[in-house]
Order: sequence, then C-alpha cells, then structure tokens
Amino acid sequence: MPNLSIKNILATILILFPIAVFYFVFQKYAVNIPHWDDFAIRNTLAQMIETESVFQKIKLLFSQHNEHRILLTRFSAWMVYLLEGTLNLKSLMLIGIIALLGILFLLYKVSKKYNSSLLAFVPISFIFLNVGLFENTFWGMASVQNFGVIFFAFLTFYWLVFSVENKHRHYFYFAIFSCFLGVFTSSNGIIIPLIGCLVLLVQQRKTQLVVFLSSSVVLVFGFFYGFQKNPDNVVKTDFSDVKTIIKGTLATFGSVLDSSAIAPAKHLDLAMAFGLFILIFICLFAYQVIFKKYNLSERTADLFLLACLAFISITSVGIAVARISYGIEILMTSKYKIYSVLSMVIFYLVAYNSLAERYKNNFTQLAVAFSIGFNLYTYLTVYQDIKYLNQERITDQFKQQYSDKSFPNGGVMRVLQQPEKAFYDSIIDEIWQMKDSSLNNLKVTPKLESFEITKTHNGVKFDFSAAESGLYFVLKSDKNSYLYPSHIKPLGMKAYLERDFILNNQLKIDNFTAEISKLYIQSGKYRIGIISVENNAKKIYWSTEILDIQAIEKTKPKQNW
Repeated sequence: MPNLSIKNILATILILFPIAVFYFVFQKYAVNIPHWDDFAIRNTLAQMIETESVFQKIKLLFSQHNEHRILLTRFSAWMVYLLEGTLNLKSLMLIGIIALLGILFLLYKVSKKYNSSLLAFVPISFIFLNVGLFENTFWGMASVQNFGVIFFAFLTFYWLVFSVENKHRHYFYFAIFSCFLGVFTSSNGIIIPLIGCLVLLVQQRKTQLVVFLSSSVVLVFGFFYGFQKNPDNVVKTDFSDVKTIIKGTLATFGSVLDSSAIAPAKHLDLAMAFGLFILIFICLFAYQVIFKKYNLSERTADLFLLACLAFISITSVGIAVARISYGIEILMTSKYKIYSVLSMVIFYLVAYNSLAERYKNNFTQLAVAFSIGFNLYTYLTVYQDIKYLNQERITDQFKQQYSDKSFPNGGVMRVLQQPEKAFYDSIIDEIWQMKDSSLNNLKVTPKLESFEITKTHNGVKFDFSAAESGLYFVLKSDKNSYLYPSHIKPLGMKAYLERDFILNNQLKIDNFTAEISKLYIQSGKYRIGIISVENNAKKIYWSTEILDIQAIEKTKPKQNW
C-alpha cells in the first residue's frame, strides 16, 4: 500500500508539474512542418509506401542516413502513417517525448533502489524535463533519434546490470533486444554493446559476457555492413589543435549551466568550469564503483549510473570532436544539451545517496529549491528561441508554398506532407499588394552573406498569447516574395518577470531583428515589409526602402540517402 501522506502527495504533484509544463509548451509551439532531415524521412517513407517488396521495405528501414542507421525513426514514421494516413511530425515529436519520460522512469526506478524518498526525486524531474531541450523536442526526426538512443542505451544498461539478481535473470535477454534497437537508432548507439560488455566484465558474469559479446559482434557487423562514409564531411576537425578540442569537450559536458542571457561573456567559462567538475566527478565515481568493495545492492545501482555516465561521456567527446570545427558555440546549443543535463541529474543522485541520513532532508530541500529555480530560469532564457523556432517553421512552409513553389502538389508526397494552417492563409492576397508605405524605424545592416534588418519597438508591450504571434519580415520583388522570422529582444531580462508577461504574455520589446541570408533567395530588388500578428489581428506595413540582393549560390550538400 503506497504511503499517501501529505508529503508524498505534494512530492507527486511537484514531480508531475514539469511534465505538464513541458507538454503544454510542446502542444502550443510544435507544428507539423518538416525541417531539414524530416524531408529525408518523408522521402524514404514514400519509397516504402510505393514498393510492394517486403525485402525492399526492410532494406529502406535499415538504410544509412549520413553516419547513422535510423531504424527507430523510420519505423515510427511508418507507424504514424499507418495510423493517421499521413506523416504527422508532431506525432514523431511526441514519441521522442515518450522516450524522455522513459528515461525519467528508469531514473525513478534506480532512485527507489537507493531507498530514496519521493521528495528526493523532485529535483530530477525539474532538472531533466526543462524546455532547454527545445531544439530536439520540436524536430520530428531528431526527437525520436536523439532521445530514443539515450532511452534504449539506459534501458539496456538497466536490464543488464539488474539481471544479476536471481528474480530478474530474464532481463538479460531483454537487454540484447534493447541493445539492437539502440544500435540502429543513432550512430552513438554503437557504443552500447561496448559498455554492456564492460558491465558484465565488472560483474564477472563470464557466461552472459560470451553471449552478449557474440550478439554485439553480430549487431556491429550489421551496422557497418555496406556502410559508406558521410559524403558531406566538408569541414574537418583539426586534431593538432588539442587545446580547442579539450575546451569544446568541457563546454559540451557543462552546457547545462547557461549564463548567455545574463552574463554572455562568462557563458563559455562557466560551461567549461562545470564540465571540468563533472569530469572529475565521473573519474572519482568510476574508481569507487570498480575498485571499492561495498554493499552489493548499492554497488549494482551505482554500476548502472556509471554505465549511463560512460555512454554520456563517450557521446559528448564524440560530439565535441565532430562539431568543434563549426565553432565552440554550437556545442553549447540546445541540440546537445541533454547529455550535460543527464550528467547533472546523475551527479545529484550520487551526491544524495552518499550523504549521511541526517543531512539528506536539508540537502533535498535545497535541491528542490534549486531545481525549480533552474527550470524557471531555463524557460525564461529560451522563450525567445522557442518563439523563433516556431516562426521559422511557419516561414519555411511559406517558402515552400509561395517562394520556391516546391510544396508537393500531388501523389504520395502530398499525402505525406499536408500543409499546416498558418496565419498568412487569410491574408495571402494582401501580401502580394503593397498598399501602405508608412513603415519606418528600420535599420538595415549589410553582412558578408546576409542582411540584418532591425525594427525598433522602444519598450512597447507586445502580446505573445498566440503561438504564431510576433513580427514577420516580408521581402517582395516583381517576381518573388519571402517571409522571415524575427528574433525578439526584450527590454532586459527583467521584462520576463513583470506581471503582464507572467499572466498575460505581454512582453516589453526593445526590437525585432531578422537575418536575411543571401544563400536562400533569388537575386533582385526587394521592398521590405512587416506583418504584425497580435491579438488575432494581422497587419501589413511596407517601407519605401529597397534591398538590392545578389544571391550567393549555395553548394548542394552530398547525401547518402
């Protein structure tokens, strides 16, 4: 019988609260509009639908995508199509969120192995389920792949480690299956078999090690069978620059602490400092688990966390090495932040379990306060990024429909890609006309490969209640029209803490800024306009300013899919 004390009821509500907020933000801002690799999923799914050969369908499911095998993503897309009759990318994103909840559940199971109180799990929920993970969350293909591979890695380690218990011997065979799924979900899944073998080696389970090793050899062979090097690997890592690689690795480990909103100059230093702290913790924890003798049950739970940390560490180093050539800043973006978040969560679990009983209550209270503040701070700092991403998806669809005219008109592609309802549907005829010329206060800054256009707002409040609300920039020539999202610059961080924003989504804005790339536009002379979407009203304003754009030809990336 569960303990239904007031303390446990409150703890349960607190654990569920960040889940509810995460889902609310997802439902409000996620849109069924493809982005980058989503088109690859759409194209492969179209091939699977059109072929009658079962063998060809299976071959497509396992086929290579850049350096990955993305069986889980393709299979999920296929299931979504069979259930909904189209490729609903929001459903793919939801599957990724389910993977996050699966990770949270595994962490809960381990916390119970430590006999932790329910209240002690509250910080894990608030730290882990923060909207700072937005980039993968709102990207169908990436959500399934990047969250899915972590879930199956952790699930494999959980089943492997705890199959040592007599009552859970069958977990071992489940682990082989989840290892298969992890390997064929993303390229970093290939390290799951290696860590799994090391787990069995530490536990001195020779018979299971032989079986798991044999299975791993088959999986690794299957992964690399017919494997081709990523043809688009244009930017290569300079391995002679060891200092930069080390800095990038530390930044990847510590990216969970993001000071870019309040102290941008210290962002990298803070991330690197915390990354160093996490690395030292991992080394000390590994030494304890592998070489020290202590309670077998507790050591088994520790071994699971160490296996998870090993997966996080190897993946983080791989990310740093593979992406450092694009700039160290990219390593601290939302796309890769989940590994740093998980490092912090596991550190908390280990720290809590290491404390004497008399200190745990005070430590838990401090951790709960910190985690709630961390979750709120993260939401406020990435709010403008989530808004921008939503606008970016909407303007991407406009580009397909009206700028490039590349939106599918018929056949299986039109079945798979249905147009999402957008604010511009009701004013599309007005966009083609330029009746007004009252727009002023625009600042155009030419750059090497783009133009930056800024519209000052002088601290006037803007209502962002609707997901698509905001300012959009329009460029129109005699032949083409383009729609661009805008970055929000609030009137200081304190604007997020004002009552009108918290209760009514009315934010004081300093300016709106758009980046007009010369790589994704046709050459021509363009009038600049803006569309204001606020309080269910859409208003278009035009300036008299002309932007003379000479497009830069973009080299089409090489693909193996």
